[in-house]
Amino acid sequence: MELRHLRYFAAVAEAGTVTEAARRLRIAQPSLSQQIRLLERRIGTTLFRRLPQGMELTEGGRLLLEGANRALAELSSSVAAARAAVPVATVGVCRGVAESVLAHAERIITRGGRHRISYQQVDSRRQGDLLRDGTLAFGILRAPVDTAGLELRTINDEPLGVVLHSRHPLAHRPRLTWSDLTGQRLLWFPSERAPGYAAAVLAHVRERGWTAETITEDHGSHTLFRHRLIGQDDLVALRTSSGSQGDAELLWRPVGPEPPYEHLLLVTSARSSWGPYLRNS
Repeated sequence: MELRHLRYFAAVAEAGTVTEAARRLRIAQPSLSQQIRLLERRIGTTLFRRLPQGMELTEGGRLLLEGANRALAELSSSVAAARAAVPVATVGVCRGVAESVLAHAERIITRGGRHRISYQQVDSRRQGDLLRDGTLAFGILRAPVDTAGLELRTINDEPLGVVLHSRHPLAHRPRLTWSDLTGQRLLWFPSERAPGYAAAVLAHVRERGWTAETITEDHGSHTLFRHRLIGQDDLVALRTSSGSQGDAELLWRPVGPEPPYEHLLLVTSARSSWGPYLRNS
């Protein structure tokens, strides 16, 4: 039994004649008569008494009509609810994204659309595959990455500076040079989270004369990050100014000449329906 058979049956019961029901349904009268006979054969009982003045429900037809009306009403309600439901855009976010950058991305994603956003912490390295297979609607990640099959937009392009504790021997200097960092170790994240970005930044600082021993922190906790930095006079970190706010014990200092940059991208699959949000914003 198909849903259209129930609709045809209910239309005949309401109209009282096959001719009038066919007119309301905008189908041919012989075709509608055939569909009603087919429905009766599938159910195994007569649904109408064919009278000179029209179609009259049998007891079996009356019982079927009650159920059909309930089913059709429930379906109509479910369709209306589905149309009114707010779609969810799942956004993968790499670690350390500043609130201002997240707000910028959210304005782009929600502009002109009616949907909610759900965030998941996902390393830059994994986001491309999750975007291509549809697990993520959008991604916020650090470049460079493999962008094959992806649409992207730069949402932040900001120089990295040096983060150190407030009593560090270099803290009194408003700006730092690469030679100032000689002997300093670098508190760094696990490179596998964003291999392209990590390789680019470390190569950049080496080319400018700072060959730092890297101390890897893989916990992702700001509390533990600051704990590692505070009190150590030979340990610094590299972060953007926007990503280093809100901690009085830690200072951010620009470094140069030619500091490395953090390029943050808002990305979606080129084949997804979300592409216009990047192209049209």
